[in-house]
Amino acid sequence: MNTKDFVINWQEIANIWDDFVEDSPQGTVFAKTDFINALGVTFQIVTVYFRQKIVAGTVILFSEDGKILPAPFPFTPYQGVLLADNFTKTDHKRNSEEFLILTWFIEQLIEKFDKISLGHSWQLQDIRPFQWYNYHTPEKGKFEVQLRYTGILKLTKFESFDFYLSCIRAVRRQEMRKAINNKLFIHVSDNVDILDKLHREVWARQGIENIEKESYLLKAITQKSLDKGFGILKVCYLDTNPVSAILFLFDRQRGYYMFAGNNPEYRETGGSTFLLLDLIEECFKRQLQEVDFVGVNSPNRGDYKLSFNPEIKPYFVTNFNTNLDLYK
Repeated sequence: MNTKDFVINWQEIANIWDDFVEDSPQGTVFAKTDFINALGVTFQIVTVYFRQKIVAGTVILFSEDGKILPAPFPFTPYQGVLLADNFTKTDHKRNSEEFLILTWFIEQLIEKFDKISLGHSWQLQDIRPFQWYNYHTPEKGKFEVQLRYTGILKLTKFESFDFYLSCIRAVRRQEMRKAINNKLFIHVSDNVDILDKLHREVWARQGIENIEKESYLLKAITQKSLDKGFGILKVCYLDTNPVSAILFLFDRQRGYYMFAGNNPEYRETGGSTFLLLDLIEECFKRQLQEVDFVGVNSPNRGDYKLSFNPEIKPYFVTNFNTNLDLYK
């Protein structure tokens, strides 16, 4: 593989990109154009070709005044570099080729944009091309690398949903039984306002104010996912009262625990756990390979998610020229 044979496309076609996302090991629902269109920002799809095939690509998000937006964009944890599927190759060959591609791609991006901010999928573990950029001339600028974590539940490890239940923290099974005993029930819903209202309750308990932009984005993502068929919204009720609401997003191999909202008056009913387990069972029924809990980076919320038995996976956010106006 020779870099002279690389060709960059600064304006990739949406459907070609979406097909690449489907096949890339780093591909997630957050890289699909249907999801990105819900964000309400200008974006640019950039790809690298080698012998007429895409070998790498990314999506760049822009503010209204044309500046690159820092990663992660709200509710969008993975908006980084995607690579072609090279797992049929030996490890040493795949590693060397991907290192070469990433190094060249980074150079082109920075030459074009001067500064860049990317939140990578947990499937991209070799970030040496970012760490080693300008290694011998650090005065020219270095990448800042931030470490984050998510939880990945590998459904293929469990022969059935019932077997999976036996592996989660005991208190979660107790909460599920409590919800059943309390005669809670679950319905699929298209009422985005229920989720928004219950999610606002979560923000209120956390002392978060001025959430109108976040609320608008939550509703936009939810509505787009329901309209385009890559999301499902379920609501848990006690009688006619919404107790909990959760939105899951889907791609071809995993479900994503996207948004959740709960009524504080019914916190002791077990409704939120009952509903989350129902959606995990939905992923089993869809024969998906994984559930991504979309972050385990806060102490309380992270521990709750980990009680459902996912594996902890690191992922990285890389920023170039963090001392400049990109982050002001």
